[in-house]
Amino acid sequence: MFFDFLAPLAAGTRCAPKHVHAVQSARPPHPPSLRAQAASAGAPPSSPRAPAYVTEARAAELFLEAARACRSSDVQRARVVFKPFRATLYSFRIRRGGAASVKFHVAFRQASETVLAQAARLMLTRRRRDRRVLPRAEYDAFVRALPPSDFELPGARRGHQLSVAGPGKHHSLEESFRRVNAEYFRAQIEQPQLCWSPARARRILGSYQERHDRVIISRAFDTPRVPLFVLDYLLYHELLHKFLGIGRRDSGKRLLHGKDFRKLEKHFRYFKEAQAFLKRM
Repeated sequence: MFFDFLAPLAAGTRCAPKHVHAVQSARPPHPPSLRAQAASAGAPPSSPRAPAYVTEARAAELFLEAARACRSSDVQRARVVFKPFRATLYSFRIRRGGAASVKFHVAFRQASETVLAQAARLMLTRRRRDRRVLPRAEYDAFVRALPPSDFELPGARRGHQLSVAGPGKHHSLEESFRRVNAEYFRAQIEQPQLCWSPARARRILGSYQERHDRVIISRAFDTPRVPLFVLDYLLYHELLHKFLGIGRRDSGKRLLHGKDFRKLEKHFRYFKEAQAFLKRM
């Protein structure tokens, strides 16, 4: 419904790479030798993680290179540290004098330089519409491959159950996703993990977890008195986060509902009716 409207948002970016490399053919010009075939047969499968550790000094150099590529004159020098966060992937602040203080989850020490460079560009690109056209395939693959054990630190509090997968008693999130995806995204959004919250939360109605590619909807909406268009609106809202990505403010804090998000949110067919229903709950 609004897919054509998004085309102008991807028309340009201040942080787009200057060169685009052509994709090489998967078929080699000459067949490999038997020795080469034997050597490659025992090679381990490729992984988004690099075998060697990245030093903090090298990570700082990659951040500065990304700042120059993004033409970010605010960054003059950078200091990078790796921290054993429980949930955060990265955070950063640009202080007076152009000093950038960057913190990565300790798992990024095993990331490739490409992953770190893409993460740096995501940090430094402020406008969401610019972030949407940035190359980030390697970064996304690395983040989604992180095992939960990387966030289970000694002495950390055990987290509460945040979501319950499976069908609801009265409504189906899978059916709601198919309706929303077909009408508003031309069925081009890959289905995330769809879950209900374990409790009937009324303060947090829904959320999208980018690292797990998971949408959680409050169990309070799994009732016959909730119209389908209200459930569809909540899912549409969370899918917009998946579609647009999570932006960042100048201070480095996350920007969840920016100007582009609010504009697209109003393209929902029953936006006013859904808002009125939620206010009465």
